[in-house]
Amino acid sequence: MYQPMSLLIMSRARASLRRQALPLAEELHFDHRAVRRAVAALEKRASKAPSMGLLIRSDLAGLKVSDVRRALSGLPSPGDYRVVVKPLRYRTRPNLSGLCEFDVGRIIVRVPEPFRPFNELVYISARRKPGAGMKFAWAAEKVRFRTRRDVLRFVYLHEWLHWYLREMQGRRSGAETACDRFALRNFRRRQVTVDDALEALEGTRMLPVSDPFGLAA
Repeated sequence: MYQPMSLLIMSRARASLRRQALPLAEELHFDHRAVRRAVAALEKRASKAPSMGLLIRSDLAGLKVSDVRRALSGLPSPGDYRVVVKPLRYRTRPNLSGLCEFDVGRIIVRVPEPFRPFNELVYISARRKPGAGMKFAWAAEKVRFRTRRDVLRFVYLHEWLHWYLREMQGRRSGAETACDRFALRNFRRRQVTVDDALEALEGTRMLPVSDPFGLAA
Protein backbone atom coordinates (compact mmCIF):
# COMPACT_ATOMS: atom_id res chain seq x y z
CA MET A 1 0.00 0.00 0.00
CA TYR A 2 1.52 3.26 -1.05
CA GLN A 3 2.33 5.89 1.58
CA PRO A 4 -0.53 8.42 1.37
CA MET A 5 -3.03 6.20 -0.34
CA SER A 6 -5.35 5.50 2.62
CA LEU A 7 -8.42 7.69 3.04
CA LEU A 8 -11.39 7.59 5.41
CA ILE A 9 -14.52 7.99 3.35
CA MET A 10 -16.92 10.25 5.21
CA SER A 11 -20.08 10.55 3.17
CA ARG A 12 -21.73 8.87 0.23
CA ALA A 13 -24.33 11.58 -0.23
CA ARG A 14 -22.76 12.66 -3.52
CA ALA A 15 -24.62 11.38 -6.57
CA SER A 16 -22.74 9.30 -9.13
CA LEU A 17 -23.50 7.69 -12.47
CA ARG A 18 -24.05 4.33 -10.84
CA ARG A 19 -26.36 5.60 -8.15
CA GLN A 20 -28.79 7.10 -10.65
CA ALA A 21 -30.20 3.62 -11.16
CA LEU A 22 -31.01 3.13 -7.45
CA PRO A 23 -34.28 5.16 -7.34
CA LEU A 24 -35.76 2.58 -9.73
CA ALA A 25 -35.80 0.13 -6.81
CA GLU A 26 -38.12 2.45 -4.90
CA GLU A 27 -40.75 2.66 -7.65
CA LEU A 28 -43.94 0.68 -7.20
CA HIS A 29 -43.65 -1.26 -10.48
CA PHE A 30 -39.90 -1.39 -11.09
CA ASP A 31 -38.52 -4.05 -13.43
CA HIS A 32 -35.49 -6.06 -12.24
CA ARG A 33 -34.45 -6.61 -15.84
CA ALA A 34 -34.55 -2.88 -16.57
CA VAL A 35 -32.27 -2.22 -13.58
CA ARG A 36 -29.78 -4.84 -14.73
CA ARG A 37 -29.80 -3.40 -18.25
CA ALA A 38 -29.22 0.12 -16.89
CA VAL A 39 -26.24 -0.98 -14.76
CA ALA A 40 -24.80 -2.98 -17.67
CA ALA A 41 -25.10 0.05 -19.94
CA LEU A 42 -23.24 2.23 -17.42
CA GLU A 43 -20.44 -0.33 -17.08
CA LYS A 44 -20.17 -0.60 -20.85
CA ARG A 45 -20.02 3.18 -21.15
CA ALA A 46 -17.28 3.36 -18.50
CA SER A 47 -15.24 0.70 -20.29
CA LYS A 48 -15.48 2.34 -23.70
CA ALA A 49 -15.40 6.04 -22.79
CA PRO A 50 -12.33 7.58 -24.43
CA SER A 51 -9.81 9.43 -22.32
CA MET A 52 -10.70 12.56 -24.33
CA GLY A 53 -13.80 12.70 -22.11
CA LEU A 54 -11.80 12.88 -18.87
CA LEU A 55 -12.32 15.89 -16.61
CA ILE A 56 -8.73 16.91 -15.93
CA ARG A 57 -7.00 19.57 -13.87
CA SER A 58 -3.22 19.93 -13.60
CA ASP A 59 -1.65 21.70 -10.63
CA LEU A 60 1.83 20.67 -11.73
CA ALA A 61 3.82 23.52 -13.28
CA GLY A 62 4.97 22.70 -16.79
CA LEU A 63 2.43 19.90 -17.26
CA LYS A 64 -0.60 21.08 -19.24
CA VAL A 65 -4.03 19.47 -19.28
CA SER A 66 -3.38 18.48 -22.91
CA ASP A 67 -0.18 16.72 -21.78
CA VAL A 68 -2.09 14.74 -19.16
CA ARG A 69 -4.81 13.88 -21.65
CA ARG A 70 -2.26 12.48 -24.09
CA ALA A 71 -0.53 10.52 -21.32
CA LEU A 72 -3.81 8.89 -20.27
CA SER A 73 -5.01 8.21 -23.80
CA GLY A 74 -6.53 4.75 -24.21
CA LEU A 75 -7.36 4.26 -20.53
CA PRO A 76 -10.92 3.78 -19.22
CA SER A 77 -12.88 6.73 -17.84
CA PRO A 78 -13.95 7.15 -14.17
CA GLY A 79 -17.40 8.45 -15.05
CA ASP A 80 -17.99 11.96 -13.75
CA TYR A 81 -14.95 11.95 -11.45
CA ARG A 82 -12.34 14.66 -12.01
CA VAL A 83 -8.69 13.68 -12.44
CA VAL A 84 -6.35 16.10 -10.64
CA VAL A 85 -2.58 15.98 -11.14
CA LYS A 86 -0.51 17.37 -8.27
CA PRO A 87 3.22 17.61 -7.57
CA LEU A 88 4.70 15.20 -5.04
CA ARG A 89 7.50 16.82 -3.04
CA TYR A 90 9.91 14.25 -1.65
CA ARG A 91 12.89 14.41 0.69
CA THR A 92 15.16 11.60 -0.44
CA ARG A 93 13.72 9.72 -3.44
CA PRO A 94 10.70 9.77 -5.76
CA ASN A 95 7.82 7.39 -5.11
CA LEU A 96 4.28 6.61 -6.23
CA SER A 97 1.27 8.30 -4.66
CA GLY A 98 -2.40 8.66 -5.48
CA LEU A 99 -5.85 8.96 -3.95
CA CYS A 100 -9.45 8.19 -4.89
CA GLU A 101 -11.81 10.54 -3.04
CA PHE A 102 -15.29 9.07 -3.28
CA ASP A 103 -16.95 11.78 -1.22
CA VAL A 104 -16.01 14.54 -3.67
CA GLY A 105 -15.71 12.52 -6.88
CA ARG A 106 -12.01 13.00 -7.54
CA ILE A 107 -8.96 10.95 -8.45
CA ILE A 108 -5.66 12.53 -7.45
CA VAL A 109 -2.46 11.49 -9.21
CA ARG A 110 0.78 12.83 -7.71
CA VAL A 111 3.89 13.13 -9.87
CA PRO A 112 7.32 13.39 -8.16
CA GLU A 113 8.79 16.87 -8.49
CA PRO A 114 11.52 17.37 -9.44
CA PHE A 115 11.17 14.28 -11.59
CA ARG A 116 13.92 11.78 -12.16
CA PRO A 117 13.70 8.08 -13.15
CA PHE A 118 13.25 5.76 -10.16
CA ASN A 119 12.55 2.16 -9.18
CA GLU A 120 9.56 1.06 -7.12
CA LEU A 121 8.78 -2.33 -5.60
CA VAL A 122 5.24 -3.30 -6.66
CA TYR A 123 3.49 -6.09 -4.73
CA ILE A 124 1.33 -8.20 -7.03
CA SER A 125 0.22 -11.19 -4.92
CA ALA A 126 0.26 -12.67 -1.44
CA ARG A 127 0.10 -16.27 -0.19
CA ARG A 128 -0.70 -17.16 3.39
CA LYS A 129 2.04 -19.11 5.11
CA PRO A 130 1.10 -22.34 6.95
CA GLY A 131 0.95 -22.25 10.71
CA ALA A 132 -0.57 -20.04 13.35
CA GLY A 133 -1.05 -16.35 12.82
CA MET A 134 -1.69 -14.23 9.76
CA LYS A 135 1.65 -14.40 7.98
CA PHE A 136 1.99 -13.98 4.23
CA ALA A 137 4.61 -14.55 1.58
CA TRP A 138 4.53 -11.58 -0.77
CA ALA A 139 5.45 -11.59 -4.46
CA ALA A 140 6.74 -8.32 -5.86
CA GLU A 141 8.36 -6.90 -8.96
CA LYS A 142 10.79 -4.02 -9.20
CA VAL A 143 9.48 -1.56 -11.78
CA ARG A 144 11.43 1.24 -13.45
CA PHE A 145 9.50 4.49 -13.94
CA ARG A 146 11.42 6.40 -16.57
CA THR A 147 9.01 9.23 -17.40
CA ARG A 148 6.13 11.25 -15.99
CA ARG A 149 3.89 9.41 -18.41
CA ASP A 150 4.78 6.08 -16.76
CA VAL A 151 3.84 7.50 -13.35
CA LEU A 152 0.61 9.09 -14.59
CA ARG A 153 -0.64 5.91 -16.22
CA PHE A 154 0.36 3.55 -13.40
CA VAL A 155 -1.10 5.61 -10.56
CA TYR A 156 -4.23 6.50 -12.54
CA LEU A 157 -4.96 2.82 -13.31
CA HIS A 158 -4.41 1.89 -9.67
CA GLU A 159 -6.89 4.53 -8.52
CA TRP A 160 -9.32 3.82 -11.36
CA LEU A 161 -9.72 0.24 -10.15
CA HIS A 162 -10.57 1.55 -6.68
CA TRP A 163 -13.25 3.68 -8.38
CA TYR A 164 -14.54 0.73 -10.39
CA LEU A 165 -14.84 -1.54 -7.37
CA ARG A 166 -16.77 1.02 -5.36
CA GLU A 167 -18.88 2.84 -7.92
CA MET A 168 -19.57 0.14 -10.49
CA GLN A 169 -19.56 -3.05 -8.39
CA GLY A 170 -20.65 -1.66 -5.02
CA ARG A 171 -17.78 -3.38 -3.23
CA ARG A 172 -15.20 -2.26 -0.73
CA SER A 173 -12.40 -0.72 -2.68
CA GLY A 174 -9.31 -1.48 -0.59
CA ALA A 175 -7.89 -4.26 -2.82
CA GLU A 176 -4.41 -2.74 -2.95
CA THR A 177 -2.63 -5.80 -4.35
CA ALA A 178 -5.22 -6.27 -7.11
CA CYS A 179 -4.99 -2.57 -8.00
CA ASP A 180 -1.20 -2.81 -8.20
CA ARG A 181 -1.44 -5.97 -10.28
CA PHE A 182 -3.89 -4.31 -12.68
CA ALA A 183 -1.74 -1.20 -13.03
CA LEU A 184 1.47 -3.18 -13.51
CA ARG A 185 0.00 -5.37 -16.23
CA ASN A 186 -1.50 -2.50 -18.20
CA PHE A 187 0.18 0.88 -17.71
CA ARG A 188 2.42 0.43 -20.76
CA ARG A 189 -0.36 -0.88 -23.01
CA ARG A 190 -2.04 1.47 -25.47
CA GLN A 191 -5.61 0.37 -24.75
CA VAL A 192 -7.04 -0.83 -21.44
CA THR A 193 -10.63 -1.95 -20.79
CA VAL A 194 -12.87 -3.24 -18.01
CA ASP A 195 -12.12 -6.79 -19.19
CA ASP A 196 -8.48 -6.22 -18.22
CA ALA A 197 -9.62 -5.09 -14.77
CA LEU A 198 -11.81 -8.16 -14.30
CA GLU A 199 -8.87 -10.37 -15.23
CA ALA A 200 -6.71 -8.69 -12.56
CA LEU A 201 -9.49 -9.18 -9.99
CA GLU A 202 -9.81 -12.93 -10.50
CA GLY A 203 -9.51 -14.74 -7.18
CA THR A 204 -9.77 -11.53 -5.15
CA ARG A 205 -12.24 -11.66 -2.25
CA MET A 206 -14.15 -8.43 -1.65
CA LEU A 207 -17.15 -7.65 0.53
CA PRO A 208 -20.04 -5.42 -0.51
CA VAL A 209 -20.16 -1.88 0.85
CA SER A 210 -22.55 -2.09 3.81
CA ASP A 211 -22.45 1.47 5.18
CA PRO A 212 -21.41 5.03 4.22
CA PHE A 213 -17.98 4.67 5.85
CA GLY A 214 -14.94 2.72 4.71
CA LEU A 215 -11.29 2.81 3.82
CA ALA A 216 -10.04 3.36 0.31
CA ALA A 217 -6.82 4.27 -1.42
